Formats: sequence, C-alpha cells, structure tokens
Amino acid sequence: MRWAACAAGVGLALVPMTGSAQAQEELEEVQEARRTLLMAMPGTPVSSIWGLVGQLGIGVEHAVGSYVALVGSVQVSGALQGTESLLPGGSGSSGQTWGVGVDPGVHFYLTGRAPEGLWVGPHLELATYHWTVQNEYLMGRPDVPLSEGDLVTVETRSRTVQYGGSVRVGYTAILAPGLTFQVGAGLTALSSRNTNFGTPRVEGGGAATDVEGQQLLGSGFGPNNIRNWSVSPRMTLGVGWAF
Repeated sequence: MRWAACAAGVGLALVPMTGSAQAQEELEEVQEARRTLLMAMPGTPVSSIWGLVGQLGIGVEHAVGSYVALVGSVQVSGALQGTESLLPGGSGSSGQTWGVGVDPGVHFYLTGRAPEGLWVGPHLELATYHWTVQNEYLMGRPDVPLSEGDLVTVETRSRTVQYGGSVRVGYTAILAPGLTFQVGAGLTALSSRNTNFGTPRVEGGGAATDVEGQQLLGSGFGPNNIRNWSVSPRMTLGVGWAF
C-alpha cells in the first residue's frame, strides 16, 4: 500500500512539470515561427526647393540565423506644391515631386533571438528624386504698367541621385500575438548629384518678350550638374507584424 501511495504521489507531482514543459515547448515553437517582420516605415524627409518632402516605405526583415537578420525597405515620396502672387494675374510657381529609394542591410542581434532584441548593423542607401517646376514671371514693357505686362511661364526639370550608407543601432520588440515595433538611430553618409535635364521651356509673352525670356533662361540657371555630400543623423521607425 505504501509503495502504491508513493507511486501515485510521484505521478501527480510530474503532471504539472509535464504541462509546464509542454507550454515552454509551445512558446519556443511560436517564437521559432516568427522569423519574418513586415513593417510600415516612415522615412527621413527629403530636402526640396520648397522645404521637406515626406516619405513612406515598406520594410521587411528575415532572420537567417539565431543572431543575424537580412533587412530591406522601399521608400516612395511625392508632392504637389505651389505659390501664388498677391497681384491678380501676377507671378507664381508650382511643381511636382516624386521619388523612390531602397535601403538593404544586415542586423546583428546583441541580445535576444533574431529578429527580436537589441541589434546593430550597416545599411546601403540609394534613391532618386525627380522635380518639375513651373515659374511664372511678369515681363514688363516700357509703355504699360508692370501689373499689365506679359506673363511668361518657364518650366524646368531636374533629377537628384543619392547613394551612400549608414550604421545604425536599434531595438525590435515583438508583442503577442505578433504586433511589432522597431526603432533605430545612427549616422548616414550620402553623396548627391543634381542634374538639370531637358531644355527649359518658355511659354507666353509673345514676340515682344521672347528676347527677355531667353535672357531670363540664360541668367536664371546655374551649372547643369551639382555634386555634394553630407553626413547626418538617421532615425528609423517601424510598426508591423511578425510571422
């Protein structure tokens, strides 16, 4: 009787342990299944002739090991902007902007298990932006007031190409049942080249202002290609789902 009672007691004691072990295995299986992140990522604003143009992107991250994940995002931007003159029929400007960029990289996880925890890693950056601008000018004549002068429209187009890289450190949190938040910060170094392409076009004004319009084109535009480089902080935010 004593041996039977002891055996029954041991069996009852093992039941919770078995249940706890099964729960732990199920939790590990769920964590193992979450190897990929899909996130919406607002991008760093792009500097334009009017100010800053916002961006929105889609990012994906996939763990290729316990502490390494491959990442990448595609950013798109677009804007319609313009100004108007205070004078009726006066000068003004309008423009359209669109762009696309890619941002591949690698994350090395210092804590946790990829793709969750504290990470650090390099990124490559490549983007192109296109600008179309229409500027309106009042071309005066000696025999009429300026407000009654001829209205000339000058259209120009340009393209900016940026390439470089960045180093970032960040943290990715995965909450049940899969909601994901990611934040990162670092430094980026970019080289940019701006190119005016196409021939600036003059509309309106008539024969009397054709010469003035051509002078305006000749004096209002600088070099065809402008190159520069910059080093600046980089912030990234993401919210999405892990699966």
